[in-house]
Formats: sequence, C-alpha cells, structure tokens
Amino acid sequence: MLTFLTTSVMQSPAVVHQERSLYNSMVDDARHVVVDQHITGLSCSPPNSRPITMHYCFDYAQQVHYPSDPLQPGPMYFLTPRKCGIFGVCCACIPQQVNYLIDEGMCVGKGSNAVICYLHHFFANYGLGETSVHLHCDNCSGQNKNKFMIWYLAWRILSNLHTSITVNFMIAGHTKFAPDWCFGLLKQKYRNTHISNLTDLSNTVTASTVKGINIPQLAGTEDGTVIVDTYNWHKFLEPHFMPLPALKKVQHFRFSADHPGTVFYRVRSEDPEQAFNLMRSSTSFPVAGDLQASDPPGLPVERQWYLYNKIREFVRPYAKDSTCPRPKNSLPPKFGTKKQDHVRHRSRDQNAKFRKFKMADDRHFENGLIAISQPIIICFE
Repeated sequence: MLTFLTTSVMQSPAVVHQERSLYNSMVDDARHVVVDQHITGLSCSPPNSRPITMHYCFDYAQQVHYPSDPLQPGPMYFLTPRKCGIFGVCCACIPQQVNYLIDEGMCVGKGSNAVICYLHHFFANYGLGETSVHLHCDNCSGQNKNKFMIWYLAWRILSNLHTSITVNFMIAGHTKFAPDWCFGLLKQKYRNTHISNLTDLSNTVTASTVKGINIPQLAGTEDGTVIVDTYNWHKFLEPHFMPLPALKKVQHFRFSADHPGTVFYRVRSEDPEQAFNLMRSSTSFPVAGDLQASDPPGLPVERQWYLYNKIREFVRPYAKDSTCPRPKNSLPPKFGTKKQDHVRHRSRDQNAKFRKFKMADDRHFENGLIAISQPIIICFE
C-alpha cells in the first residue's frame, strides 16, 4: 500500500534535493537529445512522429497591464489599465519558451481548463513530435494538480498523440524553474518599454532576449478575434474517466501506450509505482472530433466604458481605437450610482477611514464611511 508523507517530510532537505536532481537530470537528458538531433528551436511537427524524449515545463506569470509607461503618469496609479495574463511553456534544453499573451477579453480563467487549452495548443503548434515527454510544473491544485490534467494526459496516450508521458510536480516552496527565468527577462524588458496595445507587448516579448528565447503567442486580439481556441475539457473528459483517490498527495505520474487508460503514480521518485485504471469503460473513450471550440467571454460593457473614459487618454494615438475603443453598447442605467461614486472616491482618498461616531442629533453610525479629508463630514451606511 502507498504510504503518504507529511508536508514536513516532503520538504526535508534530502527530499527537496532528490526532486531537484530528478528535474535537472531530465533537462540534461533532453539537452543531449537536442544536440544529437541538431534541434535549433521549437517547431510544428506531427505528433508522436520522432522517437525521442523531450522535457517541457509550464507555469503562469503575474499578469501585466497596458498601456504601460516607464515614466508612469501620476493619475494612472489609481486606475486599472487593460489586463493581460501570461502563460509560459518552456523547453529549457534548447532553450526557448512560448509565452501565451491572454488579453482580459480572451481570459477564460486560470484554472485547469485554461492550462489544458494552452498546453494542447503548444503540443500541436510548437511540439517537436517526440514520442515520449517529461513535464514539470508546480503543485497548484486549481491549475495543474487535479483530475482534469491527469485525464487529459491519459487521453493523449489513448489518442496516439504520445507514447509515454510523465508529469512531475515540484515540492511546494521549491518551485523555481526555467519558466521563472524567462518570465524575469520578459518583465525586465516590459518595465522599460512603452506599451500601448497587444502588438507592442508581443514585440516586447520578442525583444526581451537577444537569442530569441522568448516567443510571443497571442491568445486573441483586442477586437475579439480568437487565435488560440479554447474548449470545455471538463465536459469532454468527465463522462469517460474516474478520479484518482488522494491525488494531491502524489508527486509523480506516468502514462504509457502499453497500458492505455492507466496511470502509474509515486509519492517520491524513489518509491515503487502503483497503478490505477482511470477508464469508466474499456470500450468508450473521448474522440478529438467531439471537441467544440467555445467563444471568448469578452469584456463586460462596464469594463469597456471604464477603459474608454479612464484609460484612453493614456494610450498613444495609433492604439487608442484598438486598446480602448468606444463601446458599441450603452452603459447600463444602474452603473455609476451615487453610492458607488462615493465608494470609488473613498478608494482614492488616502485619509478615508472606517470609524464609529455620534452625530449631533444622537444618531449613532458604525462602520460608516467618513471622508475626513473633506471640509464637511460625509457618511453613509
């Protein structure tokens, strides 16, 4: 029976060193393959077509905002410019990283479904066609370490997109790896560049390295044009697979074409493997043709008007109509009420505090908003 280890044991220096050594050895082995095969960069190759073993790792970076100015105008400090998420898939043995730039109108969240969508696009458009692949990522259960990611990797084996897959989760608190290096180079260039639209941001990613380490990939454009399709992987996979018990306590998983639909798992890299059949039925599994692309959520009308009224003036002229265009729909009547205006003013007022006080007519107010910077005290419940 598999014995689960406590967090203190898993984070002991010996275990951390062992897991880090496994990561380094996988990267080194893949680096030798790159040299032997004369691979110079990521490219689109037919899946499962090249008998090699490759290593990739992936992670999210902290989102960035645009427009962005190295000399930030004072009023921008209190505003929220247009947001852009960044998801990176890195092949450290080349080295190159594909950075998915996800405009907030294209964002379907940062959960497992989004991670699977970008990983699936990466394999289809940047994968080297390897038959075997090793994956590394952090322990975030909402994004990576969950039943949907395990089911997706099992589905890739069943669909003959890979012959062998391992996914390895790094020890919590010790998750620094190749994507963080690429994100650091990207952010360094971002902080020193004037950016007004997604094209500027994409060019910044390209210019962040001299040797082309960082590759930009837009998930979509500001006007809603989809470049990277998103699918409902949860709905697609759940009818056909069963969850693995105590999944969050396991660090290493392996899938093989010799045992389709089965996951082999270990708590530590030195432990013996255990097997679990994920399939609900041995005769039925999801087919790629059943996948249907979903539309992006787009920006809410309120957000569109906010960008147009508050952010547009900080965008350079050539990008005003792409980053902050005038919305086609009018603002809902309920938006911008007097009480909301007070709350919005309070967030800008550094002197505003919540206090309990007594008015002259003996009325008591608790947790009322007091704008004490104004000459007249204003309060509402």
